[in-house]
Amino acid sequence: VKRNILLSVSASLAVAGGLAIPVSVLAQGVPPSYKASPDVYKLISENGQFRVIQATWKPGQRDAQHSHAGALVVYRLTDCKNRIHTPDGKFQDGEGKQGTVVFNPIIASHSFENTGTSVCQVLIVERK
Repeated sequence: VKRNILLSVSASLAVAGGLAIPVSVLAQGVPPSYKASPDVYKLISENGQFRVIQATWKPGQRDAQHSHAGALVVYRLTDCKNRIHTPDGKFQDGEGKQGTVVFNPIIASHSFENTGTSVCQVLIVERK
């Protein structure tokens, strides 16, 4: 079942992310998520077009400022309450339910904070 979900998400990303601008234009010098916070992001697999990353935040944990290589899809493995921080000090709170999918454009430098009381875990498929 997880493989089918991953294949569906990957196929959707291929269609949705086809016109993505290279991240270097938006986030020069900002490391990718899995290099900025290897304690949170685990690179599961990649090929010439996509990167699959599993991310796990403990309650209250905030990762380092990072970027993503291209447009991405996030599949929530758990319920998550979160706060997205931008380099200018602004933030946006959010909440997601397990099993939901979010399609994101290229995201410039940011960090993610788990503001909930339980572990937050997602699967990210990003276009290179």
